[in-house]
Amino acid sequence: MIVSSIAAQPSERSAGQRALLSSAFASLIFASIALSSTGAFAQGSAATVVTASVTRESAAPTASLPGTVISTRDARVRSEISGRVLWVAQVGEKITAGEPLVRLDDRVLDLELRRNRAQIARLEADIAVRERQRGRLAHLAEENNMAEFELDQVEADLEMLRQDLSIAKVDRERTAYDIERSQLPAPFSGIVVERSLTEGEYANAGEVIVRLVDPNALEISVPAPLRIARFNRSGSSVSVSSEGVQTIEEIRSVVPVGGGQSRMMELRVALDQANYLIGEAVTVALPQAEPVAMLTIPRDALVLRDREQYIYAVDDNSKARKVHVQTTGGHGERVAVEPLSGELEPGATVIVRGAENLREGQAVRVLSSPLALG
Repeated sequence: MIVSSIAAQPSERSAGQRALLSSAFASLIFASIALSSTGAFAQGSAATVVTASVTRESAAPTASLPGTVISTRDARVRSEISGRVLWVAQVGEKITAGEPLVRLDDRVLDLELRRNRAQIARLEADIAVRERQRGRLAHLAEENNMAEFELDQVEADLEMLRQDLSIAKVDRERTAYDIERSQLPAPFSGIVVERSLTEGEYANAGEVIVRLVDPNALEISVPAPLRIARFNRSGSSVSVSSEGVQTIEEIRSVVPVGGGQSRMMELRVALDQANYLIGEAVTVALPQAEPVAMLTIPRDALVLRDREQYIYAVDDNSKARKVHVQTTGGHGERVAVEPLSGELEPGATVIVRGAENLREGQAVRVLSSPLALG
């Protein structure tokens, strides 16, 4: 009909009009072919997926508990003496162990040290005079009783001078020690995260001046119910997750002492500093019962969307079947699940790659044979 209509037009139609009509006709035909091809492809297409097998394993039910990443070396450095602050390391500055964090004004201490040295010199001079006097009296005492009495007095004075000299030397050492303490060295390598005082302010003995934190000595502090203490021990591996990152870490210590009201204890989990930041909130999966036989799947098979948690199993007709599940535990790359809808048996095939855009009943093409991942 379209071709006949075009052919029936008057012959005097211009060449430009004929070319325009021919172009429109060709575009219409190409569009029809593309639409037909798309529809055919959609009807017969199969999603490409990677699968794995459901297994039955012995696993312990876990409790997901909140934890906080902390540093095991977090020091609030205090002044050991009183004095005016001359310099404080800046917030964010990296300090190596032994390098100064704070410098206090040591002018008064320097003057005190000079006074101590002068006192020692004076006492040493007095002792030298009394020792010469004792030598002369010792010679006279052999012939004169009065000289013997004076000798005893000189020896007593000489002993007191020697004790005064010892005290003066202790004072000198104490002043020198205070001068050393006017500079506060870093007890370990770390980053300055807080300054309580700044240059020009006066620091009292025992007052906090800076806070130093080691970002490489990380642990997780996990408050946990006392009832799970018997199911966790030092050296056990647990799953730690935060912001989509999941790692397997080791329990460093369990402190099985709880509060009288909270009935909570603390666990410390060692951390790889490359994955977490101090103060970060994490979730730790801790065993809360004895291991039991459970269905396990690769963790990658779980789909979390719109407050739903499900997996896709592949039926005998190579079609995706949605199964809602509840996680009951897990370790490493596998997680224990309990089906809430549908059936799930050991040996069943589940999709671990390509499930994000699937829909119920969609045909699938397995990229590789089922793998028992884990």
